[in-house]
Amino acid sequence: MSETTNPMPLEGPNEPDASFTPPTASTASRTITLRSKGSLRGSLVTTTDHRQLTYESTIERNAAHLLLARRDVVRLDDQPPAVAFVLPDGTPSHHTFDFRAHLVNGRRIAIAVKDEERATKYDLAGFLRHIAPQIPRDFADGLALMTERRMSPVSIANACLLHAVRRDPPSMADAAIRDIVRTITGDACISDLVARSGHGAAGFRAVVRLIGTGDIVLLRDERIGHASRVAAASRTDWEGAR
Repeated sequence: MSETTNPMPLEGPNEPDASFTPPTASTASRTITLRSKGSLRGSLVTTTDHRQLTYESTIERNAAHLLLARRDVVRLDDQPPAVAFVLPDGTPSHHTFDFRAHLVNGRRIAIAVKDEERATKYDLAGFLRHIAPQIPRDFADGLALMTERRMSPVSIANACLLHAVRRDPPSMADAAIRDIVRTITGDACISDLVARSGHGAAGFRAVVRLIGTGDIVLLRDERIGHASRVAAASRTDWEGAR
C-alpha cells in the first residue's frame, strides 16, 4: 500500500487555534521528575503571567492554588534557588523551598510545604526558626510553613474553581454581574444574579472571579455554588471565604 503524501488539511473544529499562546517555562531552580509511584507530580499554568508552575505532591498543588487565590500574592515562584545556612552543629547545608510568594506590599515569603505528620516529626517549624536569621534579604523577607491543617477542603475547592474561571477570555459578564450587585440591598443568591445577568454559565464564572477580586463577598465559609449567598464588598466589612 502506498503512503499518502498529502495529508488531509485541518479544518472546522479541528483547526488549530491561532490565538493559542503556549505558557512560558517554569522558573524552578531544579527539574522535578514527573514519574513517581508514590506522589502526584505535574504543573499548572498561572493566570497572571501565563507561566508553568510545578509541584511534586498533592499538598504542593493545593498550596499553589491557595496561594494563587490570595489577593495579596502577585507572583508565585516554584522551587526558587537553594539557600545556604549552617546547622546548629556548625555543618554547612542548603535548602530549596517549595514556593516563594511575592506580595503586593513588596515583601517576599519563602514557603515550605509539608504534610503535618512529617512537619511535626522532623520539627520543620523549629528548623525554619533556626535558618530564618541566615536567609539573605534579597531572597526573602520571611519564611512560612504550610501543612494540610491550613488547607480546608472548602478553601481548596474554591481556590481551584477560581483558578479555572480566571483562565476565561475577557467577558462582558463581569461588568453585568458587578452592575447588578451594586443595585441590590443586602445579600443575594448567586443563581439569582446569574439569571438577572442573562449570561448563563458565563455569569456564574464571572461571580466567582469577582469573589476572587474582592468585589463580591461570599457570606458563608462554603464551596461556591449557585445556592451560595453573596453581597457587594462595600456593604460588609467581613472578608469572606477565599
